[in-house]
Amino acid sequence: GKSTLLKLVGGILAPTEGSVEVEGRVTALIELGAGFHPEITGRENVLINGMLLGMRREEIEARMEEIAAFAGIGEFFDLPVRTYSSGMYVRLGFAVAVAVDPDVLLVDEVLAVGDEAFTHRCLDRLARMRRQGVTMLLVSHDLDLVAQLADRAVYLDGGKVRMVGPAPAVVARYRSDVAEAEAAPREGVRVIEEGRRWGNGDVVIEEVAVTCEGRRASVIPWGAPCEVGIRYRVARPVEDFVFGIAWHREGGPHAAGHNTELDGARPVRLERGGEVRCLYPALELAPGRYTLDVAVHAADGLAYDYWCGAAAVTVTAPAPWPGVWAPRHRWEGDGPEWEWPPAAP
Repeated sequence: GKSTLLKLVGGILAPTEGSVEVEGRVTALIELGAGFHPEITGRENVLINGMLLGMRREEIEARMEEIAAFAGIGEFFDLPVRTYSSGMYVRLGFAVAVAVDPDVLLVDEVLAVGDEAFTHRCLDRLARMRRQGVTMLLVSHDLDLVAQLADRAVYLDGGKVRMVGPAPAVVARYRSDVAEAEAAPREGVRVIEEGRRWGNGDVVIEEVAVTCEGRRASVIPWGAPCEVGIRYRVARPVEDFVFGIAWHREGGPHAAGHNTELDGARPVRLERGGEVRCLYPALELAPGRYTLDVAVHAADGLAYDYWCGAAAVTVTAPAPWPGVWAPRHRWEGDGPEWEWPPAAP
């Protein structure tokens, strides 16, 4: 139902019931190159296809060389499209589609359309459009790509919505469900709180505490040391376990994520309850409110307990820095004359 959903939003299909509301110009990266005429050149097809996508002729002509460079098909740009390989065909279609200035961009499994360099160009262009405020609706089985590009994700199963939430958490839920299905006949996933917490219960997180300078804290100054403590109990001993934490900017992107496996810890055995702590010598996040997802799971993604929004903290800072990462820094220069406030003691 994923591709069907995109076609409904793009106006290619009409819903059999209900309604779909879209505001602004829509560009669909669904069937790239649809409408290309095989007997005319790539350049001529770009002109026609761009006009079909709603661009004016002068807009297309002004961007023609940019489109040609992005597609990267060289002299073939001025040859008939029938001489193209399937990859060249799709690359040209992608280049035309992203040259439009859409309000809504629909993307359906189209990034595997060339070599690694072209894929990087595609991802860079999509990231730039996202920063410019373009709404993107992405359908993909590439879970890493979903976590990288999406702020929020929808997990569909058999035409039904299983979960909606921050992309990393939804990806983790999907991976856990897949791992659980492959681990049959083990006990099924036990959903503790729909959309917020799930796992099979072999290990259960009992409490998550964020502390700053030895005290529990809901507000942490930028650059201060802090730690996240995870208290857990073991219902069934396991030899395959990973503890992890994900930070999310409230209403914004995934800010950071780390786990014991990525940091090099080799699990041996977990058979009794206890506590693990992740220590941050200096919390260098931009000011704002952050929520934390905390999990303990198997290496293949099978969740013992995955808890979305297990804790929340507000980071305060001396300046309203944008983004999510606020590293320590200073300015120097030869030439400019500045007046700086006195340095902090």
